[in-house]
Amino acid sequence: MLLEDTRMLSPQPRDVMSEAEVAHFNEAGFVVPKVGLPAQDAAYMRATVERVFADNPGWAGIMRQPHVPIRPGQLEGVVGGEDIFKIAVHPVIIAAARRLIGENLILWGGEIFAKPGGIGMRTPWHQDCYNPAIKAGPGRPFPRSVMLWIAVDDVGLDNGCLRFIPGSGKNGKLNYIQREKSSDLLNFEVDGLTINEEDAVNGVLPSGQYSCHDLFVVHGANANTSGRRRAGLTFHYMAAEDAYDRSFGAAKGSSGDRKPAPLADRPIWLVLGENKNPVNDFVTGHQNLEDLDELAEATRRRLTPLFG
Repeated sequence: MLLEDTRMLSPQPRDVMSEAEVAHFNEAGFVVPKVGLPAQDAAYMRATVERVFADNPGWAGIMRQPHVPIRPGQLEGVVGGEDIFKIAVHPVIIAAARRLIGENLILWGGEIFAKPGGIGMRTPWHQDCYNPAIKAGPGRPFPRSVMLWIAVDDVGLDNGCLRFIPGSGKNGKLNYIQREKSSDLLNFEVDGLTINEEDAVNGVLPSGQYSCHDLFVVHGANANTSGRRRAGLTFHYMAAEDAYDRSFGAAKGSSGDRKPAPLADRPIWLVLGENKNPVNDFVTGHQNLEDLDELAEATRRRLTPLFG
């Protein structure tokens, strides 16, 4: 099944997230909505991710930019990325992002995280604002960006669900401790003096459901001590009033010993509304991605008037 051929009516943003859930996100920096992907599309998502796993052997815990297919001129991505891209522009996912950060949306990144049973590494407490590309637009103290973390597997306490510290990002970026070598998934961690781990809320999710968190809320995950995998598919959306700043060049890999992430050369897509910031460049990084460009534009044209 191709998601763009789905015959169901696209949901209104209020159908996928309540006023109370939006208020929780604005206050706490995260939310776990009750409404997830429709069952048939969750099944498509699971089958697509499993195919990507099979067609991309040898990766270690994280696949970056899984919605980008490996083609000539592409610096990142995966075999089969074009099928993951269809999930990134799914109406439910776009409606949720619109509900949280506004009517003008840019898709700027994504990952597949998979912690194998029994050996999946701990993810230290961190904020996603370590990415230097996302900058606040004029008149904004902070940029508006949200990550949607979609459960591929059932995710619980035993296999390392995400954990959030409510309200921890209200003052922006916190102090970090850097480590040259680490057995964790990241080589840096928020200074423990600035958070209270006892406040942590667990993001337990059945497959097909998702959590949402902003750039600044502190989150992490325990090691996977169970006998089952913990896989999640993520997409990042930003408000098109803000800027994807490419001026800094490459950025260090989050594990410290991996090659630099070419954030300045990544493709981004306008998927809803209008671009409101001239800094945003929708040409760089789009070599041989014309089919994805067409799908993103078709999504924007279809959903923008429908969502109002």
